[in-house]
Amino acid sequence: MSYKRDTIDSGAGHGSRRGDDHLCCVAPSVVVGLGNEIAGDDGVGIHVARILEPRMKDVPGVDVVALPWAGLALLDVLRGRARVAIVDCLTSGNHPPGTIVRLDEQGIAGSVRLNSFHDISFPTAMALGRQMGWEMPDTVAIWAVEAERVGVFHEGLSPAVAAAVEPLIRDLTLFIDPVENRLEPMGVMR
Repeated sequence: MSYKRDTIDSGAGHGSRRGDDHLCCVAPSVVVGLGNEIAGDDGVGIHVARILEPRMKDVPGVDVVALPWAGLALLDVLRGRARVAIVDCLTSGNHPPGTIVRLDEQGIAGSVRLNSFHDISFPTAMALGRQMGWEMPDTVAIWAVEAERVGVFHEGLSPAVAAAVEPLIRDLTLFIDPVENRLEPMGVMR
């Protein structure tokens, strides 16, 4: 999907930013599924993105992206967006497997990708983008699904996490349509 957005003239003086020409084709909303498909429930975000993408293909102004990492790589996907939904695996141990939890930008403990020791954390990535003067999203919503098994080479989701996929997709679809945005606040959802 593409979305035409005015670009900032790189020679325009104060307030202009170099390298913003990629924003011409960036949809204002994006759903990002994070994970590793060969690590069991860690692949829930990518699994959700792969199911959601064909369903959203005719929705104007929305992209669906599957990423195996977050951190700095996530910056390029979020840059120039207004509204972002992120799906990740949760390993907090505080909820039964398959529980859908809403997180916020700061409260990402237990998130496998957004709080990884392999890359910068999600809050640091957002702060870096803002510090660089990039147009970063105003609205970010994070969904995580408590895992049953991660860190084991296994393709596919556990039954508990697989059962959470369609309810999660329903919530994401509501979030993407601001008119229908009647979601519960952060915390345990199901």
